[in-house]
Amino acid sequence: MAMGGTLLGSTEPRLFTPPLRELTEETSWGFDVIWFARQILKKPLSPWQEWLAIHALELLDDGTPRFKTIVLLVARQNGKTHFAKVLIMWALFRKRLKFILGAAQTKNDAKELWEEVLDESEGNPGLKKRMRRPNLTNGSEALKTKWGVYKIAALDRSAGRGKTVNLLFMDELREHKDWSGWSALSSTTLSPAIGINFACSNAGDARSVVLRSIRDKSLDAIKSGRDDVTVGLFEWSADPDRDIDDREGWAQANPDLGHGRMSERDLLAEREAKTDPEFRTENLCQWVDVLAPSKFPDGAWAACLDPESRRAPGAAVHVGLDVAVDLKAAHIVGAMRRSDGLWHVEVLASRPGIDWVTGWLEQRMDSDWFDGQVAVQARGAPVGTLIPSLQEAGVTVREWAGPDLTQGTLAFYDMVVQRKLRHRGQPALDAAATGAQDRRAGDAFMWDRSKSVGDVAPIVAATAAVWLASQPKPEPPKRSAYEESELMIL
Repeated sequence: MAMGGTLLGSTEPRLFTPPLRELTEETSWGFDVIWFARQILKKPLSPWQEWLAIHALELLDDGTPRFKTIVLLVARQNGKTHFAKVLIMWALFRKRLKFILGAAQTKNDAKELWEEVLDESEGNPGLKKRMRRPNLTNGSEALKTKWGVYKIAALDRSAGRGKTVNLLFMDELREHKDWSGWSALSSTTLSPAIGINFACSNAGDARSVVLRSIRDKSLDAIKSGRDDVTVGLFEWSADPDRDIDDREGWAQANPDLGHGRMSERDLLAEREAKTDPEFRTENLCQWVDVLAPSKFPDGAWAACLDPESRRAPGAAVHVGLDVAVDLKAAHIVGAMRRSDGLWHVEVLASRPGIDWVTGWLEQRMDSDWFDGQVAVQARGAPVGTLIPSLQEAGVTVREWAGPDLTQGTLAFYDMVVQRKLRHRGQPALDAAATGAQDRRAGDAFMWDRSKSVGDVAPIVAATAAVWLASQPKPEPPKRSAYEESELMIL
């Protein structure tokens, strides 16, 4: 994609959800967004941004947006912030939507874009006269028009609670390591006739649970030719098989290259300053297994992948439980033998919060696979808060502690390295494995929640489950001869 010696970025993404029909001013709001940027803001969109606006804002026959969720994947520094800014201002002043919410990892991150929108709105005479006095109070920021408001929030379970949102903008979707923030925010757009989730990111690694899951489902829909989807995927990325220094790959992932402020020289500087995984994810939008090294040797966890793995008929299921260090999520993992004698580990349940755990296990007490025992790291771990309620519900808590903790962790590690264990490639478990770090304890080690990248709890739960499998079943309490014979002492 070179013209006259200049490397030009690709206007059309490598991967995208195809339109249902020809896109015109009658079948896409994108043309109006382009007009608004040119004529009102005096800041035209670049060619790739115009393409995105037209395709992402496709309309159905009834005039409503086709996509409830729009996912944009593009390398850094290509102008996605400018596109988001134009979209938000168009929604506020042109489409006159009632409630727009911007969310990021922290409220301060979300505030940066909010301040840019505020400054440009106040600097535009035509828009300024349609504004009401903004709320500048830290923590309660609100940009108000005659018709609606633009607010910001941090990504957590309480974000957007009780709100009905028309346009939700979320940046850095790859940083969502669990579903709590996404679940809380995306549900805010369910009710309105116009309710759109617009999420941006560059590529991530195995810990990018939410982004990977949404992307995988979208790619499956694209490959199968489904046209009933409500998620639109638009991805500018280098082919996965392209070499990191292949300039054609650079052009695929950087649509603004040669069209705007970005030059090939800028990318060369990025290449020299970053590690290979960083450059691949941030500048080529290529997925990597992990951005930070894991305790497991490179490729060891991936080598244990078997999408068809399952337990042998009638094999016992040994259950381990752990929760995130901030109590934002809980994970129940089962370990069971396969027909070939290898161990199979599987996430049985993984949900936001911890209040659901006891009820979930209690409901399965009478099943043919759950014997009522759960392995839990009982000392100094956040999961300990659940032990009283588990015991009250009749669950037998097997406390995993002391030498058993380190020996069990080492045994699990060896199983992975020696490929004596299999898994199906579940996002939460993969993310934990690729981000897991350890803490030394004498000659052994245990999983370290503070050092691990992301939520390591799924691997802790898997390790506990495998440890439980090696333990003898507890003997039932012995009854005295008097009790057995129903004797009484008078």
